[in-house]
Amino acid sequence: MSKKISIENPKKIAFVCSGGATKAAAFHMGVTLALQEKGFKFLGGLKSSSKRVAKENLTIDTYIGSSAGSVISAYLASGYSIEQIFNSYLGKTKKNQSALKPLSYTTLMSVKSSPHETAAHRSISHRIRNMTIGAIDLLYRRQKLLSLSGLFTTSGVERYMREDVLPSNDFKDYLPDFGVVATQLNHSKRVIFSNRLLPPPKDDPRCLYETGVSVSDAVAASISLPPIFSPYGIRNKKGKIVYFFDGEIRETLSTNVAEQMGADLIIASYTHQPYHFSREVGSLTKFGITAIGIQAIYLMIERRIQSSIYSRNQKLAALDSVKNYLDDNNFSDQHKKNILRILETKLSISKNTNYIYINPRPSDHEMFFGEHFSFSAKFMEKIVRIGFMAAIETLREYEIK
Repeated sequence: MSKKISIENPKKIAFVCSGGATKAAAFHMGVTLALQEKGFKFLGGLKSSSKRVAKENLTIDTYIGSSAGSVISAYLASGYSIEQIFNSYLGKTKKNQSALKPLSYTTLMSVKSSPHETAAHRSISHRIRNMTIGAIDLLYRRQKLLSLSGLFTTSGVERYMREDVLPSNDFKDYLPDFGVVATQLNHSKRVIFSNRLLPPPKDDPRCLYETGVSVSDAVAASISLPPIFSPYGIRNKKGKIVYFFDGEIRETLSTNVAEQMGADLIIASYTHQPYHFSREVGSLTKFGITAIGIQAIYLMIERRIQSSIYSRNQKLAALDSVKNYLDDNNFSDQHKKNILRILETKLSISKNTNYIYINPRPSDHEMFFGEHFSFSAKFMEKIVRIGFMAAIETLREYEIK
């Protein structure tokens, strides 16, 4: 039996949720149910709440979400219980429990523009979408579908969050640290809408923090996955409309944001598990171009995540090698401390931060083949179960004291 990985006395625990549409939301729900069963608690609500309680051990007090993960993060930061979130998607209600209105097809698939956009802005954006740039575009000039910026908009989700979910639309009112990740359309910036105004991470200088945007706008921006959803426009302090789209375009997991917020235990839940061949299912060639395309995307995402994990492990190994050298050569404790602190700063890594990655198992074929935008209670329950079992299996490897 392999020895468990020991994590002692984490002081600040973060939950980082990836995107992946409603399927990912259901998976994250399963993960939270498993965390709750293992003794974790979820801090949520407003700073002004009369129900504010003292923080307990194994309390998750930081939420970072991208795309679908931003919706789950908003639920948790708002103070909804795991059962309320779970029951809302399954259409279940319990006596003496306030109900959370579920997200629906009609809310998700809206055709209205962002409330920040005036008729003039919509006209301008329409003209921009129809501009012809370069010789290749001439081939598609008459195909109006290709001139659309997206089939739907996320304005319905913005209204749902603002009117039916959030106890406050201001990040600064929330008790836990809370961040929503989006990507700026007409730039290469990754933006963290948050209640914390922090400097850009050293390993990502194009990552900026923004505190002046409402939570509902941030979530609507983060879930604007192209080409299904149009980029979401938000009016900045100068009165200009800035467009954002999906939070995972530049980076799949924003674990570095949680680390920058001071988390020393980061639990990352993500859903992009490539298909592994099984005789029961067979080759993806039987399932056509869609399945093959999803496999290609998932393989790229998995590579990015694994590269990030490998890079971090290499940095930790370098720190250990330097520490061993300093120990062997009798450097003073103060010199060792200073040298290691300089290295951690230069390498943009904290040796005292632990990570737990939870993702579907290769055998969870339903996770790969299931519909991304299904609200079927039966399907959602199945994905919740997959998330729960994947988390339970992963958490068995750790001993958290």
